[in-house]
This record gives sequence, structure tokens and C-alpha cells, in this order.
Amino acid sequence: MIKTEKRVLLLTSVFVAITLNVHRLFVLLPGEARTIGPPWVFNAPELAFQVLFQFGFCIFFGYLNLKLLNWNKSKNRRKMLMYILSNSLFFILLLFIGSATQKFLFQNVLNLKLFLWGYFFRLVTSLGLIAILVKILLLNRVQKRKEQENEQLKTAYFDAEIKNLKAQINPHFLFNALCSLSALVRENPQKAQDYITHLSKVFRYSLGNHQEQLIGLDKELELLDSNIQLLKMRFEEALQVHIDVPRTKGIRLPHMSLQPLLENAVKHNYVSKEMPLQIDIFQENGALHFRNTLNEAVYKEPSTGIGLLNLNERYNILMGHSIEIEKTEDHFTVKLPLNPLSHVHKHRHY
Repeated sequence: MIKTEKRVLLLTSVFVAITLNVHRLFVLLPGEARTIGPPWVFNAPELAFQVLFQFGFCIFFGYLNLKLLNWNKSKNRRKMLMYILSNSLFFILLLFIGSATQKFLFQNVLNLKLFLWGYFFRLVTSLGLIAILVKILLLNRVQKRKEQENEQLKTAYFDAEIKNLKAQINPHFLFNALCSLSALVRENPQKAQDYITHLSKVFRYSLGNHQEQLIGLDKELELLDSNIQLLKMRFEEALQVHIDVPRTKGIRLPHMSLQPLLENAVKHNYVSKEMPLQIDIFQENGALHFRNTLNEAVYKEPSTGIGLLNLNERYNILMGHSIEIEKTEDHFTVKLPLNPLSHVHKHRHY
């Protein structure tokens, strides 16, 4: 039994015990009102005994059925009959104990038949009310258990979905990286060696955080720095990146959110010293903006749509929001929703 169930059982038992004995106070009223209910001479100790006994009766049967028998754990007919038989035997036993104890202690029973029927009526009524309470609490248990199972299934589904989506990133990134490396090998073997060194750092970082679904903004920007260094080795001054965002530890976003945006900007645009690709990353209106100049390449690589589609799906699952995309004649902007950020900024230029 959990604390809430114990509290509800306690309060219900108090209510039932008082309600089924409150009519005995009518004998204290003036006039004809004192005739309400069965005849009885007011006796405070006897009234207190009956209230306490009925309270204990309710507590006992509530605890018996919620804790010891726990009806909802079995639908076996034989066990159900055993449960009913157990309740019946305890009922008869407590009826005998209560009536015999009260008769012995107070020695004021004038009509034994009426006395026993009164006891029987009060205890049966109490048992019926406690049975209703037990049924409600057991149904509540079942409902909570279903909600927990659904939450576990939902979490398991999200985990599997995230792993599947993140699995698409590494092959996509590797494909783009190998294309760049192939070009560097022909142009500058020494740069190609440095490129491989930086590439190994990127993969070490990515694989080292493969279990994380959300990652700190600072760490994500560190990963972006490594990727920028790789691209700068190829494009040099033709690639210009300006980062102006809060560097706070309290902000988290899906792992590897910025890398596909950087890849797409380079892949789909013509990059040269005469027409450099300019990328601005900044925070505005509760979102992280990734904006790049738009100078679409005539012979660009065919787009698979994995990068932005994957990122949007991961944002929907982990953050409950979709990314926003804006495209003008001069710029292409992707907005990643974030929580409110601090006002302490750091600036970087590449």
C-alpha cells in the first residue's frame, strides 16, 4: 500500500465509524427528536467503544484486501473463493468479538436480538462501504500501472527512434568527409594528413557521446569548431564563420544538431575566395539561428534530404518542437528552438 491509499483508508474509516454511530447522539436532543433511531440510553464510554471498534473494523478489512489479499493480482476462481471465504470468516469473528465485548463491558443489553441485529447492520454497512473503497483503489492501481507501462513503452520507442535517427548521421557525415578528403589528397597531401587528424577527433567525440540524446550547447559548439577546422583546411578564406551565442551550461539540444547544417551549407553552395560562404550563428527570440549566404552551386551534389529531415524528427521527439526554415534570395536560415539563454556572450570568427 502506498501512502495515498493509507491516507484514504484512514479518512474513510473515520467517516464510516462516526456516520454509523452519530444517530446515538439524538437521545440528547429535546422533545420528539430523541426518539429517532433504536431505543438506547446514552452512554459516552459505550459510544466511544462502538466508534473505535467500527473504525478498527474498517481499517482491518481495508488493509486485509489491499495489502494481504490484493485482489487485482489474481483472476483465479479458486483464489477468489478463498478471498471471499476469508472475508466472511473474519466478518463473523469480528461480529462475535465486538458484540460479546460490548455486552461484557457495559452489561446494559435489554434486547439481545435487537442488539445483535444492530451490530450486524452496522458492520455489514461498513464492510460494503469499505468494499467499494477497495474496488476504487484497486482500479486506480490498475490505471496507474497501465500509465507506467505506456510511459515505459513510449520511452523505449523514443530511445529506439533516436538511435535509429542518430545511426543515419554518421554514414551521412562520413560520406561527405571522404569526398572532401579525396579532393585534398589530390591537391595537398600534407593538408590531407592534418585533415585526417581532425577527422579522427570529430569521430572520437561523436562516438564518445553516442548514448546521449541531448547535449549541452557548449559541447555542441566545440564539436562544430572541430568541423569548421576541417572545412577551413579545404576552403581557407573562402569560408567565413561568425558565432555569437550565449555559452551557458544550462542549455541542451539534440546531439549533432549543428553539424548537418554546416555540411548542407557547404555542399549546396558555390564556395570561392571571390564569393566566400558566410555563416552566422546567433541567438534571437529564444532560438538558435544558423544562417548562411545563398549562392547555390550549378553542379551541386544531389540532396538526399537526410540532414534536415533527420534533425527535424529528432527535435520533434526530444524537444516537442519543429525547426523553422527560412529561405530568401540571399540567405538560408534554420532556427533551432531553445530555452531562454543568459546574456553573457562570447564571439568567434573564422
